[in-house]
Amino acid sequence: GSGSPPSAATSGWQIFACSRHVSAGANLVLDVCDRAQVQSVIGDIKPDMILHLATTLSDNFAEAFAVNVEGARNLCDAIVASNHPARLLLAGSAAEYGMVQPEQNPLGTNHPLQPVSLYGLTKAWQSMLGLYYAQSGVDVVVARIFNLDGPGLSEKLFSGRIRNQVAAIRLGKQGKFKVGSLEGVRVYVSLDVAATQILAIAEHGQSGKVYHVGSGKGISMREFLVTYLTAEGLDFSIVEEASANSNRKGYDVPVIYADMTRTDALLASAGERRTKR
Repeated sequence: GSGSPPSAATSGWQIFACSRHVSAGANLVLDVCDRAQVQSVIGDIKPDMILHLATTLSDNFAEAFAVNVEGARNLCDAIVASNHPARLLLAGSAAEYGMVQPEQNPLGTNHPLQPVSLYGLTKAWQSMLGLYYAQSGVDVVVARIFNLDGPGLSEKLFSGRIRNQVAAIRLGKQGKFKVGSLEGVRVYVSLDVAATQILAIAEHGQSGKVYHVGSGKGISMREFLVTYLTAEGLDFSIVEEASANSNRKGYDVPVIYADMTRTDALLASAGERRTKR
């Protein structure tokens, strides 16, 4: 497309959904780790907006660095080489914050990054890389995403693990619902709400800034699980809570939720624009 960035109320845009492999949900094969391919595709299409959502939760350093850091660098360099101005949104993660104490919440976007996982570390590098490119004129914004809730999420994420275990119980493949400690407090934002926030950030965010995708109110993992099981018609008595069931390694953040001031301002601005149309 060309002209101003697309919006939910805008029609006539050509959208390319990219995947590194041929899939039903994508109309373009693109591997962000393939520098030459990225430059070729971006140079040919000359997109006005790029939502960089590709990521890996791999514990392999080389793979995590290649996808979560080099992929963003390849996109930034391709935009520069294309000589076509494009807005680039980088999907960050609350895992970038890492070592957070309860009293430090809600977290502002300027809170120090102290990641405690390889995923959080490489996402923090991605964010800093994007902000570095923004200083040299590339139009980059970072959408730092807190915990998501919805179908299709990775087994490594709490929501994804819950959904998969419910499916297994329904099929009679397991009897107990196995989880680690449920004492933590998190933000869980639906995929639809996250998409709305991401679009507002992509359309109206200021280049070189970080915005949160999430909620300013946390909920305990226990309460979240109880609510989910109740909605599924299952009783909490099937839950087996034990540290041995956890897939987390090392430090587990006790409480984390977001200061949404910056993102809420964008959402309000977007709402005012729609009202005036």
